[in-house]
Parts: sequence; structure tokens; C-alpha cells
Amino acid sequence: MPLWLAVVLLASAVIGIALCRKYLRRNKTVRILGIVLCVLLALACILYIGLTLLFVDAVQTQPPAL
Repeated sequence: MPLWLAVVLLASAVIGIALCRKYLRRNKTVRILGIVLCVLLALACILYIGLTLLFVDAVQTQPPAL
């Protein structure tokens, strides 16, 4: 997955949390399920972005091979 796609998915998950809170006020079960799914998606994207940045930094700072 490209990094830009992970950022877009993270932004859409955050927007999804806000929309679940705003528009799903009547049905508490659906609201909680929607928020949980969006939070899990956001956590997965944050983990992916963090690991990508960590690995790119590790490759850039490794000593030259002899």
C-alpha cells in the first residue's frame, strides 16, 4: 500500500468517527460499531505509517556496505 493511501484512509477514518457521532445518535449499537471500526482502521493506518517511516529512516542511516 502506498503511503499516501494510508494517509487518505487515516483521514477518512477520522472523518468517519465524527460522522458516526453526528448522524447515528438514535441507534446506539450501530454508532458504537461504526466508531469501533473507524478506530481500528485509524490504528492500523497509524501503525503502517509509523513502521514505514521507521524502516525508511533505518535504510537511510545504515552504514555503507563494503
